Amino acid sequence: MEYAGGGDPARTMALLWDGPPAPRRGPRQRLDLPRIVDTAIAEADCGAPALSMRALAQALGIGTASLYTYVPGKAELLELMVDRVAATQPLPSADAGWRRGLHGLATADLAAFRAHPWLLQVATARTVFGPNVLTRYDAALALLDGQGLSAVDVVGCVAAVESYTRGAASAVVDAEQAPVRTGSSDDEWWERRAPLLDEQMNGRFPRLAALDEAGAFAVSDAALPYTLQRALDRFAFGLDLVLDAVGARIAAAQ
Repeated sequence: MEYAGGGDPARTMALLWDGPPAPRRGPRQRLDLPRIVDTAIAEADCGAPALSMRALAQALGIGTASLYTYVPGKAELLELMVDRVAATQPLPSADAGWRRGLHGLATADLAAFRAHPWLLQVATARTVFGPNVLTRYDAALALLDGQGLSAVDVVGCVAAVESYTRGAASAVVDAEQAPVRTGSSDDEWWERRAPLLDEQMNGRFPRLAALDEAGAFAVSDAALPYTLQRALDRFAFGLDLVLDAVGARIAAAQ
């Protein structure tokens, strides 16, 4: 797990909001900060187990010492990466109402976690105070304008949706990565276990068997691997439950 906020606060905030300072003298720099951050994201997306400044410099075709003239270190780079991903996400919109807006926030966050699984390894206890992260958060809070909620409830409802999404996204990403990480498909995994499981269950779990018979473990689409589709279905189901709870809180406030 990586924690944001490990770098120098002043230098990190300056890079997030203003970019690197222009060199006072010497030859023109070969790279710009957006290219460096985009390359770091691409390297992390490929599953680099521990993105290092040396590995990033190699990917950029420059020396490690040169990279440090743009970014002080990995801690600052991590915050730039998180804020850059936020810049690529759509801003939540209340045009179709608060519920659809929060639903869009959650589905966009899920898409980001699937595209950039390393985000799940960045702890959220300490926020990245970048312009894109804060712009998106401000838009999320605005979804609940005019609903009669207290200030604490507005922040809490958005946090509930975001926390739920992160937890459910972890299950989706796990299911998506399982075939590559384990070397076996869902079908192969199940075929080796189904006969053994049948022997062990043998009528011992009647409620489980009854729910299975009633279709409780069916998925909405057979085109995707079963465990991935099940995780996606459960994400959608759980999100509706969370939004129902937000709706109940709004109704109670009005």
